[in-house]
Amino acid sequence: MEPHHLDHDGRSFTIDFERTPEGWVCRISREGDGAVQVIAFSDGPGFDPDDVRGSLIAGCEAAISRMPSSPPTRH
Repeated sequence: MEPHHLDHDGRSFTIDFERTPEGWVCRISREGDGAVQVIAFSDGPGFDPDDVRGSLIAGCEAAISRMPSSPPTRH
């Protein structure tokens, strides 16, 4: 599945999709600071069988809205 690009709160994100035997793994990369969040979606209820991509994107957008605005500092 092709990556999805979106903007949220003035930041740009890329979502990469990977199909696994158990479901889907999505890697959400925030451009500019290298922050990455990985989310797994198991097969089963919750997907629109006619729009799996749209279902995955909706789940990732919900996760993006909860991502911290900046990466943790390293000391």
